Amino acid sequence: MGHIKNHDLICLWCGQKTTGIKSVDTEEHIFPEAIGEKKTLYIGSVCKSCQKNLCNLDNSLKKEHPSMMDSYQADENIKGKKTSNKERKERRLREKIEIQGIGETGSTKIRRANGNIDFINVNYAITSETFIRSLHKCIANILCDIYGSIEVRKKYIDLLDFVKEGGDIRPWSYALSSPFPFKRPLISEPRLINHYSIKTNNKTHEVISFIHTSGVWIVGSSPFLLNPSIIENFSSLIIKQLEHIKDPISKKPLTDFFCFEWHKEKRDYFGKLKFLWVVKEIVGKTNDDFFYILTMCKSCGQINPTMLSVPRNKLLEDKYKSGAFDLNMNTWNYTEKGIPLKLVEYIKNMNIRNCKIECINCGNGVIFSAKDCFL
Repeated sequence: MGHIKNHDLICLWCGQKTTGIKSVDTEEHIFPEAIGEKKTLYIGSVCKSCQKNLCNLDNSLKKEHPSMMDSYQADENIKGKKTSNKERKERRLREKIEIQGIGETGSTKIRRANGNIDFINVNYAITSETFIRSLHKCIANILCDIYGSIEVRKKYIDLLDFVKEGGDIRPWSYALSSPFPFKRPLISEPRLINHYSIKTNNKTHEVISFIHTSGVWIVGSSPFLLNPSIIENFSSLIIKQLEHIKDPISKKPLTDFFCFEWHKEKRDYFGKLKFLWVVKEIVGKTNDDFFYILTMCKSCGQINPTMLSVPRNKLLEDKYKSGAFDLNMNTWNYTEKGIPLKLVEYIKNMNIRNCKIECINCGNGVIFSAKDCFL
């Protein structure tokens, strides 16, 4: 917990003066108590009004990402937020057996019963606005604990505004090195691994990594800060810091428990810890006259138009009319019935070889041939 500083008795979020007196001001956990945190910021860092306004984000961190949901069940030391409410206590006990996601993960369930674990409708590339804001709220709290609320309000106003107000989430990405599902170190309280300052255009930006039962996370303090190079470098730094730290139960290095791949067929992974970089995709817009021939960026998962296309009137040709349909209706080529599989096969057999485009989302080069294309 940070030390009380008289000159820092202003609220991190609204800038109003606070007292530093526990009975008047509030205690703010650096990470939510719901995911196992015990440490708090110094009294006076956050006013009661702002804590109340932002408390909904804490539940999002616990229940809008499968890795957080899974860690809550797997780690008995993660008790959740303290409560005297009998109904809430009973619900928490039920969640240790079956936990249901909310928001973007509303159809996700994780069940543990009779020694079995069932992952239902699980996707680890979560880009829900409330989850992204909740993750970045933790980063703002970490910075406040290190530098104080006044300094953070001076240097990281974009971060604070995004957490408070929301908005376009595409600039605010994160990276996750997932634990192996059936063997993981139990790190109930999130721990800061490192924070690295980057200075550009006379501004300071920080990249922060932390470790938890849910995984190893990398998050930036500024928009569009993370990229594959930074994630690769952080992966190496984290390995150097963790490879000599042993899990207290198995006595193995902590680095042995991470780098599980959930999206092998879609994404590249960065660094030796195999970080999945999660970036919100740019949504496409259909054209009435033609279908875009598309390919996927393996770095960030973005669907990209290849600058090639086929006329929509091909749907009317007899050889494409009948048969099964591909129901993977993306925003670039939306049709009510889907795309005929025979037309999809036609695209796969076109003479497209070793072409290159720049990803519209992350800027990385994308090399593709016909086998990498779809509609």
